[in-house]
Order: sequence, then C-alpha cells, then structure tokens
Amino acid sequence: MKCLGKFTILGAVLAASTTLAYASPIQLGSYASGAGSQGNANSAMTFSGVEFTSGWPTGTPTFGAPFTAPTFALNPNGVWDTALSNSTWVGAAPTVGPGGSLNPPYGYYEFTSTFDATAGTYNGTLNVLADDTVEVLLNGNPLIPFGTIGNDSTCAQYAPGCLASTEYSLLLSGVSLDSTNTLEFIVEQAGNVGGSPGSDPSGVDFNASLSSTVTPEPSSLFLLGTGLLGAVGAVRRRFAA
Repeated sequence: MKCLGKFTILGAVLAASTTLAYASPIQLGSYASGAGSQGNANSAMTFSGVEFTSGWPTGTPTFGAPFTAPTFALNPNGVWDTALSNSTWVGAAPTVGPGGSLNPPYGYYEFTSTFDATAGTYNGTLNVLADDTVEVLLNGNPLIPFGTIGNDSTCAQYAPGCLASTEYSLLLSGVSLDSTNTLEFIVEQAGNVGGSPGSDPSGVDFNASLSSTVTPEPSSLFLLGTGLLGAVGAVRRRFAA
C-alpha cells in the first residue's frame, strides 16, 4: 500500500505540473549572437540576407546569395528608444548603431530567429522597433508591414520606427504555429551614406508573448491531480485507523 500511495502522489504531481506547463506562455525577444537566451525561448537573431535594390521586390522576397552571419547588440545611444523588455537592439555589425562608424548602404536587411512550440493556435502580442523601418513575417506569412520613412530625420515617420511614438504593437489572435517556427525581420535602410558616420544607423528590436488558445478543462487535469491527492489522504487514514 505504501507503493500505491507513492504512485498516487506521483500521478497527482504530474497532473498538476502538466496543467501549469500547458498554460505557460512562450516569451520571445531579440538578442545578438553569443549573448545568451536572455530568458526567452527563441534563438539568437541571425543576419541572413541583404537586397540592394531601388525598390521592394514584388511577390515573395528573394535575397541574393543568402548567408548566415552573426548579429551584434547595439547601444541606443540616446537616439533610439531603450530596448523593449526581455530584448536588445540588434544589428548586422557592431558599428551600425547610433554614433557608430558606419552608415549601411540603402537596401533591405534580413534577420531571422527560430523558436519551438506545441503545434496549434495561439494568441498574444508582438512589439517591434526598428531603424529605419521593418516588415515582420512568421513562417513566411506577413504580420507587420513596412512603415513609411517619410521626412522623419531620426527613423521612420510611421510605425514601425525607432521611437516609442512609432513602436508597432500587434495583438495576435488565432495564429497557427508549427513545432518549429521562424520569425523574419526585413529592415529597410534609407542609406544616407553621405552623412557623418553613425548618423544613419540600422537595427531592429522586438519582444512577443504567445499563449495557446487551448486550455485544459479543470475537470480533466487539475481536478484529477487534486482528486488523487485526496485519495492519498483517504488511503493513509484508512491504514492509520
């Protein structure tokens, strides 16, 4: 009977922990290669392509000679707003941030990050900052369109941009996730190469939180766990009598 009690306790613990694990959200956020996970579930951002073009290509974007290169954490340096929680500003080189020594040429710079999930539908939020602006795709499907650069001298005039006033915040509803997923960030760079070094920086910053739309019924998992704990107590009282 001691063994029965132990197995019953084990079953209760597993049922309760399954309930808690099932409800745990997926927390994501940008970070650079070699910087550690920062407590979120996605991989580090990878610089994976660049398209030097006079205008955004029609149809599905194809980046010439895709590659995999490291990314670097960038200092907002009082020009960009502070990075979002659970994230850092990320760029293609350590010198492309505000006050750096390089103004990247005009073009579209592709960054990717992957994360795992239990396949299904999810709700949540996605927040993005960028300089100059950015398009965001999930598993190849557009989530956030480019902002308009306009005449803003700091970054894009309309969200997504690099300031709190141009932060793009998206409510996600019924988003379909696979077991492995890819977030793609295509940063548009205005390319003011004639300005002083660091006067036309380039970078991206994001965070996200996702929760499954399917929640366990209390009568199935949680109550099973508490019921098993109650059974343990009843068995012990019986044999103690």
